[in-house]
Amino acid sequence: MDQMRENGQKLIIAAVVLLIIFLLITSLISEEEKIGFILAMKTVGIALETFHFSSSFGILLLFLSLFLGVFAVYLLEFLISFLRDEFGGVIYMAKGLRFRNHYIICGGGRIGERVASLLKEKGKKVLIVENDDVRSMELKKLGFNVIKENALDERTFKMANAIKAVGVFAALGQDVDNFIAVLNAKESNKNIKIITRCNMLKNVNKFKELGADEVVLPEIVGADRMVYLSEKHEK
Repeated sequence: MDQMRENGQKLIIAAVVLLIIFLLITSLISEEEKIGFILAMKTVGIALETFHFSSSFGILLLFLSLFLGVFAVYLLEFLISFLRDEFGGVIYMAKGLRFRNHYIICGGGRIGERVASLLKEKGKKVLIVENDDVRSMELKKLGFNVIKENALDERTFKMANAIKAVGVFAALGQDVDNFIAVLNAKESNKNIKIITRCNMLKNVNKFKELGADEVVLPEIVGADRMVYLSEKHEK
């Protein structure tokens, strides 16, 4: 979604610049050749079509031709992003609808992968939401079901069939991202159980207010475990 928006903005900027250059060159030719603006437009069109740039404005026409090529590239990128977003979403939606009584894991990093592995070992159905292309491919190779989408997008939880899911694990790297994931999950299914990762102690209550059932601070859990093991060896 973000990529399509970015390509769309590039396309609009390129179109505006292209139009300005076209109108400028057309005006110059109209004034220089003492011909009407419409006829000047046809002259520019014929020059671009035939690659005939021998007039006094040949350099400008060549520049316009090159910029037209750049515009075509941006247009192609936009169309690819659009098709991937629309049809890719349909494919993921169809994939997600096959899942029932499953767990959705937002983020396929080290924590997300570990959670998925433990659930899988217990025979649970797991669906990972991972936005990074490379990481999502790695997870698929490891045998996980993956939706390559952004957990910060509300529709992602519809694709993951959150309404039929047992629970959600928000395992993204930043607290602010997990805030949004928790909100999106709760909006998709008010009764779903949510366990979220939290990096800062001061944010625990915020997660609870947003609807998280359990909040885990990996650093604190790790530190507690280390002290426990140390005391165990002292006995």
